[in-house]
Amino acid sequence: MLVASYLIGYDDNGVVGHLGLDRAFPTHLEAAEFELCEREGTHGGVAYDLMVIFPYAESPRNMICLLDLPPALVSSLANGGTVPIVDFSCGRLLRCSLGQVVERCA
Repeated sequence: MLVASYLIGYDDNGVVGHLGLDRAFPTHLEAAEFELCEREGTHGGVAYDLMVIFPYAESPRNMICLLDLPPALVSSLANGGTVPIVDFSCGRLLRCSLGQVVERCA
């Protein structure tokens, strides 16, 4: 698993436009899966992490973890929104959507 730093791009209205990564995506992007995981936050609240899973990629890029997503992004994803994830180093893009899938993580 690769725990990746990310940047969030917002539009003029404060809506999340995309997530940006650098040198995180594996060579092949087919069959990407997304899971939003809920866990206890550092100050007693709830935190949400996004897991991007590539079943056919080699470790560590077979699973990318984006920790502690901001509430606006979590709300958008949990309510069926789509957020592009861009890897700046290669220019490739994934469109992340979950429906209402939220799993409890340790």
